[in-house]
Amino acid sequence: MNSCSIAFSVALALIVILFLSLNSRLLDALKDMSVLASDQRSYSLAKTTLFFWTVLILLSICYLGIVLGKVPELNEGVLALLGIAAGTTATAATIDSLQSQDPKIARIQDNSKTENFFLDILSDKDGISTTRLQTFIFNIIYGCYFISVVISDEKLFLFPAKTLMLLGISSGAYALLKVTENRPVTK
Repeated sequence: MNSCSIAFSVALALIVILFLSLNSRLLDALKDMSVLASDQRSYSLAKTTLFFWTVLILLSICYLGIVLGKVPELNEGVLALLGIAAGTTATAATIDSLQSQDPKIARIQDNSKTENFFLDILSDKDGISTTRLQTFIFNIIYGCYFISVVISDEKLFLFPAKTLMLLGISSGAYALLKVTENRPVTK
């Protein structure tokens, strides 16, 4: 691997990250469904997690394509990981949709404005949530490890089955407990 390829890959990654972070429409896509205006809606952990893994995998494919001169083959672990993130996002969206149609439920997403990105994705009605924090921490740790393997070994990391199970259990616990995040309307 030559220094020109590394420099180009880093520059490309920085350009993509800058574009993604400055694009407000894209950031709006990471927010919860809500009756609030777009600038007041809170960020969604599930959408953010799917976006996080999509960007990491996309940047890794670009990096490896440049360094190796060919697009790497996707492995089962990467596909399973995207499936976990997509399944969690779909489950969370279904829960949000069903609860938004029930007039007996006071949705926190409709009644509280965004505080900041991290508080939004880590908090439920009672403050910082253990399952949300766990999901966030595991994804950040394995995301960093994924990138380090891509750079050092010049291949997509093949997640072991137990790691995928851990990420799946963590995401599943978050999704299951999401059902309890909103309270019945009090009269």
